[in-house]
Amino acid sequence: MAEEISAEAKKETFDRSPRLQNWVVCKRCGCRLKRHIEYLKAGEFEVGHVQRVLVSHPGYYHLYTNQTETLTPIFITAKCQRCGFERKITDPALTLEYLQSVKERKEAVGLFV
Repeated sequence: MAEEISAEAKKETFDRSPRLQNWVVCKRCGCRLKRHIEYLKAGEFEVGHVQRVLVSHPGYYHLYTNQTETLTPIFITAKCQRCGFERKITDPALTLEYLQSVKERKEAVGLFV
């Protein structure tokens, strides 16, 4: 699965997703490392196990409705070149399901106000 994600990232399939353009920043020294998409292109990540999480959505008659969703997190091991601090990170956009939805969209979705 990791090889498929890396191959799609190298084909620039996920480049149109603004959420994958976020920078990874070192927690210790504040050094800016790489963007999430760059870790995916380099294959510097691992796919986690399937998890079920409780997600709150805006409801009609209630303030929120809760639903259980299944997701597969993707973990990036980021190591700072300046101070050597290493940590394993993930992000709500770094899930297998999110990447599959980006792949299925043919064009970028925009919001016009």
